[in-house]
Amino acid sequence: QTHNEIKDDLKVANARRRTQKRGAQTIDALSQKLCAPLKVTVQTYRRELKYMHPFERVVMELTVRARQKKDGLTLTEVLEEIHEGRKEVLMMSKDWIAKIKGCPSAREAFDVTEEAKESLGKVFLDLVEEPWVGVMELQKSLRNVPIVRLDCPAVVLVGAPNVGKSSIVRAISSGTPEVNNYPFTTRGMTMGHVQVFWESDDDVAAGNVAGVSIPTQRHLSQEKLVKRGIKTRRMKEEEALQVYSREKKTKDGGSVEEEEGTGSSTMIDDDDDDDDDNDDSIKDHNDVSIAITPPKSTPIISKKIFPISQLCQIMDSPGLLRRDDPNAVRNEMEELTLAAMAHLPTAVMYVMDLSGGAGDKCSSVEDQLVLRRELRARFPRRPWIDVVAKVDLGIVEGGRERLVQILEAEGRGGEEDENSVDQYLIELSVKEGQGVEDLRQEVMRMLGEVRVVLDAMAAMDDRSARAV
Repeated sequence: QTHNEIKDDLKVANARRRTQKRGAQTIDALSQKLCAPLKVTVQTYRRELKYMHPFERVVMELTVRARQKKDGLTLTEVLEEIHEGRKEVLMMSKDWIAKIKGCPSAREAFDVTEEAKESLGKVFLDLVEEPWVGVMELQKSLRNVPIVRLDCPAVVLVGAPNVGKSSIVRAISSGTPEVNNYPFTTRGMTMGHVQVFWESDDDVAAGNVAGVSIPTQRHLSQEKLVKRGIKTRRMKEEEALQVYSREKKTKDGGSVEEEEGTGSSTMIDDDDDDDDDNDDSIKDHNDVSIAITPPKSTPIISKKIFPISQLCQIMDSPGLLRRDDPNAVRNEMEELTLAAMAHLPTAVMYVMDLSGGAGDKCSSVEDQLVLRRELRARFPRRPWIDVVAKVDLGIVEGGRERLVQILEAEGRGGEEDENSVDQYLIELSVKEGQGVEDLRQEVMRMLGEVRVVLDAMAAMDDRSARAV
């Protein structure tokens, strides 16, 4: 109800009292219209900040920090300004209402009402407009923040700038990874996806991957629609086709292996041996490329339904630099990387360029090795693989030996470890294809390890259950 909609109460015979009542109701309605949205906004932000996921909170804080550099205000200060401005408007409205009720004539009550409307509007603009605009701009920025699946197993690639992380994401995941741009940095986070298949929960725990599919962009877009409860005509047609295919198999005496409620997915037939023996990538009717692991480590894949599948994320993060003080404040890009490692269900792939050509004054071979040691000490329980990238460019003298010393000092590949150091280290050249398949298999193993942890968390707390 606006002040224009408030009418004279004709039951009040006295003109002065009738005008006073209308004026008081007008100012009360105006103050409520001005202040109610402010109260809701402040309460909502404070509530969300209290209960939001830690990674989302970090992203929000980094977005606010970028805003703070622009105008010097923090979100807490802006919300407090809005809160205090709202209280001031409400207090003034009460004073004006008392003044209106004390007017000796109807004409004066009308004039005071008009003066009160103008005064409240001016005070509102003076006290609330600037912080309110700031919150609206922040909200606009947050709406554009990329959505990272918080319950999805992921491998995050970390390391110094220019060591080849983006190339690795493209080599082992979806062919056209998403580039997620955050409002506080011009450096995006490249996000690739893989669909991993397992035969059983035991295989998940043991890291025995049955197969890997590389989702197309259409497949990823469809998944986003499904999560929003939307199904396109083509998606419905594909579901009907799958149902028809299963029914036909049953009638023809075939068997369909499926485990109820486990998010089963179909792997592709390998009957066409003549055409596909030398091709690691084939297509099914959903245009999903299937990368089958080498025969030496994986049993022959037959045409059937795999009971367990999981869409997983491969994340390239902004580069980290070695700091003389490990506890020093880092920039927004580095904070984003550390937040992904700390708060998302991730395994870690530490990528190094030991050729000496990383190109940054803080990215020397020694800097990268020191940074690696610091990060490993900070995240000792994360599944971890070390990758020496760009080996086609060579390795500086003593670089590999120095890395081996660090690994052995951590008990990885030393005398007390039955595994050799090569089990924890992959030498990679995306350009020449060296080590790519070994890395892909290790990534799938680590994703299975992360999924086991998520399953355990889900068993203890339904709120942490992951989506399959």
